[in-house]
Amino acid sequence: MTALNSPHDRFFKAVFGRTEVAAEFLERYLPAPAVQALDWKTLRAAKDSFLDPELALHPADLLYTVDLRGGGTGYVHVLFEHKRYVESRIGLDLLRYRVRIWEQWLNAGNSGRLPVIVPVVVHHGTATWRVSRQFADEVEDVPALGAYVPACVYHLIDLSEYRDDELQGAVMLHTALLTLKYIFRNELSQRLPEILGLLRDLAQSSMGLDYVRTLLRYLAQAASIDRLTGDQLRQVVTETLSGGGELMLTIAEQWEQQAMERGIERGIEKGIEQGEARLLKQLLSWRFGALPPWVESQLAGAEPERLETWAKRVLDAPDLDTVFAERSG
Repeated sequence: MTALNSPHDRFFKAVFGRTEVAAEFLERYLPAPAVQALDWKTLRAAKDSFLDPELALHPADLLYTVDLRGGGTGYVHVLFEHKRYVESRIGLDLLRYRVRIWEQWLNAGNSGRLPVIVPVVVHHGTATWRVSRQFADEVEDVPALGAYVPACVYHLIDLSEYRDDELQGAVMLHTALLTLKYIFRNELSQRLPEILGLLRDLAQSSMGLDYVRTLLRYLAQAASIDRLTGDQLRQVVTETLSGGGELMLTIAEQWEQQAMERGIERGIEKGIEQGEARLLKQLLSWRFGALPPWVESQLAGAEPERLETWAKRVLDAPDLDTVFAERSG
């Protein structure tokens, strides 16, 4: 399976990997004829290995099997796009995926007519989707030869094009869609209390609490510091959710450790002192809140070895003085 390095991809798979959420989402946002043709109660996730690992063009792909109301079984293939630009060859990518799915179906010993595949693209990036929704438009237009070019239409669900009141569903789906819509927008901090307010009842159950952690982790990792600071997120969670302070401490610790492992170590190896100091400052803000001026002075011009020492103390230190104490380790 392709590693999901993007927090957007991880969040999408964590949410829509739940078949009950995926079924509700697709039933709400696919065209009516497609909705009526499929039995959504039978939707189930296909194994990740079903898709050819060599076609790992889009890590956040989900494949579902679903029964047809007229008999037989089909597939729904969902592709998640969050790029700041729109992929111009996405029609070709989807065609390649369809061929791989059919090949795997045949290799599994099936025979007869190939199963229908419904391709769906979910987009929540900032760019306007201007790419054609059918593969035929990617091929040279020769009217006399048009019959030989497959149309291969896909359905687009562009969350940025929906009003908030059109993004509905049960709590998990509702909050996930609103979060995905606003994660790249400056209004995120203003909309967050309303979004998290929807989670109050859900956070009381163990399964619901697991989703709340997933959502908060996504916000902590994916939201730009310009749109949502650590202090803002901590304040909203504490004021909105029962036990929010403890939740944020857990999320912050996990995020800090991941950031140190992937960011600080990588920065130290490359010797980018300025980048290390900036990342360490962000980690300190997440852990201790607003930083006093003397911390800026400490970080300015510090050697990589000293930054690494301070970074290792962030998780366990009870206060800023302990982080910067003049001692070894």
